[in-house]
Amino acid sequence: MKGLLLTVAALMAYTGSVFAQNMPPEYNWEVGINGGLSVMTRPLGPATGYQGTRTNVVHDYSLRLNWYVHEHWFLAFDLGDRKWETFGDWTPNTTFGRTLKTREISFLEASHAITESFQINYTIPFYTRFHTFNRSNLYFGAMLGLVTTMNDGSLGYSKYNALPDSANTYVSSYHYGYGIGLSYGLQMGYTYYIVPRLGVHVELAVRYAGVGTHTTQYGGENANYHLLYFPETMGIRWRF
Repeated sequence: MKGLLLTVAALMAYTGSVFAQNMPPEYNWEVGINGGLSVMTRPLGPATGYQGTRTNVVHDYSLRLNWYVHEHWFLAFDLGDRKWETFGDWTPNTTFGRTLKTREISFLEASHAITESFQINYTIPFYTRFHTFNRSNLYFGAMLGLVTTMNDGSLGYSKYNALPDSANTYVSSYHYGYGIGLSYGLQMGYTYYIVPRLGVHVELAVRYAGVGTHTTQYGGENANYHLLYFPETMGIRWRF
């Protein structure tokens, strides 16, 4: 009888262990979508007059695929998009060389700055009380990838619309050409799983991008630039 009870106890312990490990089962893959805001520094490399002196906040979007190689490590592929634009002030001149009041000019570095990058992240997992599933993950990591900028390399003009020469036109927007370059940086994030498969996510990152463009104006003087940008995004995650 004693042996039978020990056998039953062993089976119950084994069954409980299997249940704890497999309810829910381990999820090694995860897909997600991110959306948020991003700001950039002025692009260094071009002549000072073509860098701008101020920037604005833009939307930042990305799709993400994660592969959990280990409890504490995962690899990720990220496809993202945002706009890069700076602003400055130029002083127009009349056709007779008279100096007019300054006007704002925009420098469009990229109407779309598309990044294709790979990440490696170290994860600190947190579990439910009885270790039935991974409740949340805090992670830190690094990324490396390509950045492709879409732009038309054009110039935009506006009328001065003020005395002494209201009909005078001046360059009001300067578009860099399209280009390609490298991007790398650091990120930290946190994912909280509402249910075993579905989670919400937040991430803060700093990225460097160095781009060579097909800008032909002024002998290609502004054909290369580098900058920093700072995505701050939220999103959802689905594990499978």
